[in-house]
Amino acid sequence: MNQPELGKKIAELRKAKGLTQEELVEKCNLNVRTLQRIESGEVTPRSYTIKTIFTALDYNVYDSSEITPNKFRNAEFIISNWLEQFYRYFIDLFNLKTNTMKKVTILLIIFSSIVLGLFAILPQSNAQKKNSTVFQVTEKPSTKDEVKAYIKDGNFSCSYCFYDNDEIIGSDVKFNQKGVTVNAHLIRLNIKTGKFNIGSMQGTIMNGKVEVWTKTRVNTYSDKKMEKINDKFVLKGNAKLTISENETIEADEIVLSPQK
Repeated sequence: MNQPELGKKIAELRKAKGLTQEELVEKCNLNVRTLQRIESGEVTPRSYTIKTIFTALDYNVYDSSEITPNKFRNAEFIISNWLEQFYRYFIDLFNLKTNTMKKVTILLIIFSSIVLGLFAILPQSNAQKKNSTVFQVTEKPSTKDEVKAYIKDGNFSCSYCFYDNDEIIGSDVKFNQKGVTVNAHLIRLNIKTGKFNIGSMQGTIMNGKVEVWTKTRVNTYSDKKMEKINDKFVLKGNAKLTISENETIEADEIVLSPQK
């Protein structure tokens, strides 16, 4: 329903209820001049104002066949009306003159939830940063350049190895990084993600921890037994994974996951 039909309908309903303009605006929290301009068709009120007026007049805007469906029944109108009410409610939260304790409590809950969320996210983010690089290189080697001279830590060795797209690919590789010791005949290792391949075995190097997907034999240096957690086997404390002769992985914790 558009103007001036809308204004005429409001005036008709108001008179049918026996209300003056002054009496109606008191129910709607409007001023008389605004209602006069609406009834005369001079202005088109917002959807929220229309709903407020019709509610005061006990007129169900959604059930009426006189209201154009595209104006009041479509999803856009409903969503817009809901957002407007939510906005009003949110702004009113900061008006501490009324319901002060209730509003302060709600605001504290919202603020606390945000702070706790940040504390939960930041440690994970920092952990990811710490685990993001296995090796620090002095500069990025050229593609398929030998990498031994570029590794800062001197405990890295290989009989032959080269660097390609953030990966070290080499033979007879030995190193100790992030509390993890690796001896591998052939290895492909991404220095940024820590993901590696040794033969058919896949895994990821983290701080003092390795997670692998394999069916190889496992030995430990401690008396601790292997612990099963869900579908994974976990070794803690001087754990050693034997891949083949002279190929081993040692770490404080080794997690054996089902073969991918």
